[in-house]
Amino acid sequence: MIAWNTVSADVHALITERNISKVGSLLHSLVPRAQLFSFYNHNKDCVWSSAGGEDFEIDNFVADLPREVVVKIASDKDSLRRTLSSGRTVLALPVQDEHAEVIGLLIALFSKNDGKSAAFNPHLLKSILDPALALIAESVRVRNDMQEAARKLAETRRELEFVYEVDEKIHGASGRHSSLAQLVGRSGRYLGINYSVLLIPSKRIRISATHSSWKTVNRKVLDRYLIDQLLPKLDGERKPVVFEIAAIDDDNGLTGSGYQALLCPLQDKHGNVEGVLAQLGRVDQRKFGSSDRRFISHIGRKIEYVIEQSFDTMTGLMNRAGFEAQLTESFGELKSDSDTHQIIYFDLDNLQLVNDTFSRKAGDDVIIRFARLLEEDLPKSAVLSRLTGDDFCMLLTHADSETALDYANRMREKIVALRYLEGDKSLQVTMSVGIAEFDRTIGDESNVLTTARMACEAAKDHGRDRVEIYDQSNRSVIRRYDDMQLVTDIQHALDGDRFELLAQPITSLCGNSSHPRFEILLRMPDGDGGRIETKALFSAAERYRMMPQIDRWVVSTTIARLTQVKDLVKRQGATFAMNLSGQSLGDDDFLEFIEDEIDRSGLKSESLCFEITESAAVSNLKKAQAFIDRLRARGCKISLDDFGAGLSSFAYLKNFNVDTLKIDGGFIRDITDNRISESMVAAITQVAKVMELKTVAEFVETEETRTLIRDLGVDFAQGHIVGRPVSLDSTLSDMAETSAA
Repeated sequence: MIAWNTVSADVHALITERNISKVGSLLHSLVPRAQLFSFYNHNKDCVWSSAGGEDFEIDNFVADLPREVVVKIASDKDSLRRTLSSGRTVLALPVQDEHAEVIGLLIALFSKNDGKSAAFNPHLLKSILDPALALIAESVRVRNDMQEAARKLAETRRELEFVYEVDEKIHGASGRHSSLAQLVGRSGRYLGINYSVLLIPSKRIRISATHSSWKTVNRKVLDRYLIDQLLPKLDGERKPVVFEIAAIDDDNGLTGSGYQALLCPLQDKHGNVEGVLAQLGRVDQRKFGSSDRRFISHIGRKIEYVIEQSFDTMTGLMNRAGFEAQLTESFGELKSDSDTHQIIYFDLDNLQLVNDTFSRKAGDDVIIRFARLLEEDLPKSAVLSRLTGDDFCMLLTHADSETALDYANRMREKIVALRYLEGDKSLQVTMSVGIAEFDRTIGDESNVLTTARMACEAAKDHGRDRVEIYDQSNRSVIRRYDDMQLVTDIQHALDGDRFELLAQPITSLCGNSSHPRFEILLRMPDGDGGRIETKALFSAAERYRMMPQIDRWVVSTTIARLTQVKDLVKRQGATFAMNLSGQSLGDDDFLEFIEDEIDRSGLKSESLCFEITESAAVSNLKKAQAFIDRLRARGCKISLDDFGAGLSSFAYLKNFNVDTLKIDGGFIRDITDNRISESMVAAITQVAKVMELKTVAEFVETEETRTLIRDLGVDFAQGHIVGRPVSLDSTLSDMAETSAA
């Protein structure tokens, strides 16, 4: 097919001039009557002219030539004769390559008289110039060959520079797990790949990099297809292989529309294929060539090197170097100040006894079996490592202490099956476990592994076959049996609806509000007729990330109770305030949960108020803003609790569209004796009035306090002198009696 853009690269002006100018004298000797000759490339650019300058009239003539005209000239193997506005005659001759495709035009210009002469014969002139046209075509071909060679040389150089850079970085930090991510991502970008993925199932490694054009492709289905269908086909292969993958159909529909895959098999030290580096689909749709295979083969060898340096040969788990590097990387993955990672340190209690009683081989067998035992129930977010000997360590990312403890206890139960038998000899293997938590505040994540090991050693010191948790607050290892029991009791209370809901009245200090207000308070029976200390309850719940569960129970139960008397609540215009923790505020699903509860109840949103502490709101500023705005749009009220406790209260206040400020109780308790507290309350009240917000003072315990805060302009009071907390059911019954009277 004849086309202007057959030649892939532009004509390099200097090289072309040197080549084509050689035939300039030949052209003029063949056709001496011609005033000048010019060569135009496939882009219609004048590359060379025998006159040594530009002729704009000819330039415009060539630029205006339609493609179909050029095609006709070539197909007829003829020339094109035209008279320019100046009266001069132009003869256009196609220059064709060995495939008869047009790669340019030779323009011969004649004077007005010569062009109109009877002796002017275009066919004769073309036949005379044919040898020159062939010479020009050959010159262009040579130039193209040179450019292609230069392109390949540049590509090879770029490849080598990339490889040398990779070598330097990999060998400089061979133990870092991030090296694998770098190799996957950068190799994919180098090749212009839609989807790059490293899959080593036995080591639970999956690292991918995706071009924006593939964000909607079902990559999980592709990964499964690679592992189940293509990885077995690489058995015994060492060199990269290209597969054509048709569209994959799964339960969710088609994955893509078919693409080419370049697969590099990855071998373990025994020569067995254990994984694959897959490059699927080029962004520009080009096919994979030999240079691509050579390049990806080199990257594959680098990946094998990293794997060898970072993983234990006996168990296949990550080794200490790899784990410590992964630990460092995980510190940067913490999403917020409340986000935490957990380190679980495992140590087999009596492996040396196995070695002494049976053999070292028996001990190795126990280590391998223990590794498989840990892997059986391994969470998706976990990284497991064999540090040395019988010491294993696990990183649980974005997890709380309860999750870590739950996993450790499950392993303690499962290890009962780890009994070594040989003849009439039998030995039960147990383990000691240490748990350490870290977040953004630790400063140096390198110490976390040490603290987890210290907790594990404490477990051994306390009798072995147990779990100890490292307490970062006092930098010592303590036994948290009380906390653990309390966490268990909290869960039982949640499961059995054994919490109590109390309601404490909030009264107007100005006497201008007839609508009752209450704050919902949570209490937990201790089983002996008393109640668990509230501070201890919430401390344990906060530590073990149970507050979202508790908050959900409070919201759900409160709304359910109010729904039973929703007409009464509506008639009296009552408002019930529920406290929400910072953990719930950071829960992406919690807001939707509240809205669903309200929608199902049929309760008026105006009856509900949600109290959020100032510190929680400030620490989750964006989420708090969205949370507040969305609930207020539904008609719910929002109260900012413990206001004034933060150092930047007033600075942040403008960010929150709330209804009420609850003044921090620390200012109220001593307000009658402390002029600073009095001044702070006065300032908060003044700012609130400017912003048209209501204020509530908690811990109002004396008449003197009530009088003072009323004089300062506080709108509402809450405390024992106003009313003690009573059960929510009793409060609703009293409201019904009052309404009936």
